[in-house]
Amino acid sequence: MIGLGENVDVHVRELPVSYLKTQKIIGELWYTLNPKQFAVHLGLARGSSVVILEQTGKNTGYRDRDVCGYCPETRCCVEGGAQKLESVINMRAVSKHFRQAGMNVVYSRDA
Repeated sequence: MIGLGENVDVHVRELPVSYLKTQKIIGELWYTLNPKQFAVHLGLARGSSVVILEQTGKNTGYRDRDVCGYCPETRCCVEGGAQKLESVINMRAVSKHFRQAGMNVVYSRDA
């Protein structure tokens, strides 16, 4: 639908909303699947009626507790990680394709 071609493997995993567990699982998935071009991580906000495609991921400012009741004291998701990660994928263009297909998708630069 968005021009990626036929040789695309899609792996879907539902992850717990847990800072520590998710970080471990993502690391294992990257090691096991070894994506050749890219990976897309999707998150859903409770009560949201739209899919938000983020262009930029942030590493700081976390204040909410996860499902285990944990929140990093430093408010940093990945200690020592980059402050921001910019997707190499043009999420504005991707969101446009999904909207044209009738899906409720929003583009954002502020995760």
